[in-house]
Amino acid sequence: MIDKNSPIPVYYQLKNDLTKKIANGVWKAGECISSERELCEIYEVSRMTIRQAIGELVQEGILTRKKGRGTFVCEQKVKQKDMMSFTEIIKHIGKTLETKVVKFEIIDTPDDLQDIFMLDKLYEIKRKRIVDNECIAVETVFIPVDYCGHINEEMLTGSLYKILEGFGYVINNSNSAINAVCADDEIKELLECEANSPVLKITSKTFTNTDKLLFLEEALYKSDKFSLIVNISRKEGEIL
Repeated sequence: MIDKNSPIPVYYQLKNDLTKKIANGVWKAGECISSERELCEIYEVSRMTIRQAIGELVQEGILTRKKGRGTFVCEQKVKQKDMMSFTEIIKHIGKTLETKVVKFEIIDTPDDLQDIFMLDKLYEIKRKRIVDNECIAVETVFIPVDYCGHINEEMLTGSLYKILEGFGYVINNSNSAINAVCADDEIKELLECEANSPVLKITSKTFTNTDKLLFLEEALYKSDKFSLIVNISRKEGEIL
């Protein structure tokens, strides 16, 4: 399993093998992995190498150490780092996704959205996103009817990005506001979670490559199942 003659560092090979074991269900979420001593014997490497590999997996949120008890597999979250649709994210991490359309209507543009969309009619689309048989997100999307050709409910069980790209749009970026909220009765029912559970609420405006505002989305995620990673960089020449 470990090639000590490889240019790839031994600890990194070990880390990858441990990750594969977790992905393949050798150790499931909440289970304790083999001890450092056992891993040293299995892989025939030093304890320092074992600790380096495990340390990186702890930093990445894959493992967690519990003092006096051992090292355990964490419940894995869906992580979004890049401009990808939810469908693409789930496909990328090898999980199964089911989408249930809760609401699909053409509505008059509400007063609070008229400054955003200066058009008469919007599609209102509410969908449950179910990953490996567990609902982890509920998305509500508003899209001007005039922006799209024909959309039906069956199409919405797939990727919304793919639908819009089919109408000729190139999705480029989004602006998001992220807030932590407690699940009220409505959110509890939709997300199938406990009352007052912590929920991540993300309100996003998504734009095309020509800076056209394409749609507005309000998404609710179970915070123990979804993580949004934000990369912030300083522009060259920026003065602080």
